[in-house]
Amino acid sequence: MPRKRAGTNRFLPKYVSKFESQHGTVRYRFRRAGYPTGYFTAKLGTEEFRAEYEAFNNPGKIDKPAPSSRAKPGTLDDLLDRYMSVPERLGPSSVTQQKIRAVLEDFRNGDKPRGHRQVSTITFEAIDKIIAKKMVKTGTGNKTKGGLHAARKLRKELVRLFDFAMKSGMIDKNPASLAGKVKAPAGERSHGFHTWTEEEIMQYRAYHKLGTRERLAMELALWTDQRRSDVVTMGMAQVKNGRLPVSQEKTGETLWLPIAAQLLEAIVAMPPQDTSPFCFLITERGRPFKSAASFGVWFKKACVAAGLPHCTMHGLRKATLRRMAELRMTNKDMKSVSGQRSDKTLARYIEKADQAALADSAMAQLSAWEKSVMETEEKAVAND
Repeated sequence: MPRKRAGTNRFLPKYVSKFESQHGTVRYRFRRAGYPTGYFTAKLGTEEFRAEYEAFNNPGKIDKPAPSSRAKPGTLDDLLDRYMSVPERLGPSSVTQQKIRAVLEDFRNGDKPRGHRQVSTITFEAIDKIIAKKMVKTGTGNKTKGGLHAARKLRKELVRLFDFAMKSGMIDKNPASLAGKVKAPAGERSHGFHTWTEEEIMQYRAYHKLGTRERLAMELALWTDQRRSDVVTMGMAQVKNGRLPVSQEKTGETLWLPIAAQLLEAIVAMPPQDTSPFCFLITERGRPFKSAASFGVWFKKACVAAGLPHCTMHGLRKATLRRMAELRMTNKDMKSVSGQRSDKTLARYIEKADQAALADSAMAQLSAWEKSVMETEEKAVAND
């Protein structure tokens, strides 16, 4: 089926054109006389996109594939190399794959290298000790490592790794599955990133006025409900029929999000020199942020300046879902915006919804229902 052109190409790099696939997804193609035609997999405006562009323009300089593993058969090195040789085993996107690869490499080469050990000798007791050590936080500030979340993530990935080892015939039982589940210490239940309150949203807005990058960043996160890795690549050139297309970098989920009036107000208020067609959010030097991590550090500084050091961009994602939960929207409604697939994951995000207000509404409905039933029965008795 022929594909449709997707708007003007005048702002795109040389030899790059934009088109719309048969599924309505906007894609980018490299086409240059005498060079192989290629399709971009990264998002426009990202470092990954620029790297792909350079590779298309310099096909002879593409890195050769890494040599195959020479690890001793049956060792953790052997298992890890085989497991990670297929990126899709780690996750659906490059971002997720990088994060999980880092978790597994830390397991291999952490405080005590263990890649030489035979997989068959790994016991659940050894896994218990490794996870318990990961529970202990080390470092300060942005260099903090370990903790409850890190320990849970490690156990989850080890369960998947040793499941692969079982399928490969290296072991008969999964030691990570037999290891104990990671529980929060008594009285220290973890709620993850802090969920912004309405008062904190107003405080941030009072400090960062319309027309500033800091204000636009907050409104983009709040009114799209997306992760920082997706927010940082959004731009006006992507907008079609009043909607922002989002292909989530972490999950690959595709969404078409309407632009709320509050977000449009923040976009329109920006001075032309402080934004660009391809990226709403640019640095003071007029360039896109190098990475989602650098963007996150920048936004954290904006929160600190507004007197909200405990707030983060991910907390805004939770705030949007909290709002929808308090408005008693359905899970399907909420997932249509957030892109989440699991009701279990969604439940963790909306646990900060106003419990008292929701309980008031639930009890009022329950009370009205009982009164209605009782009145119906009384009328039936009276008619007899």
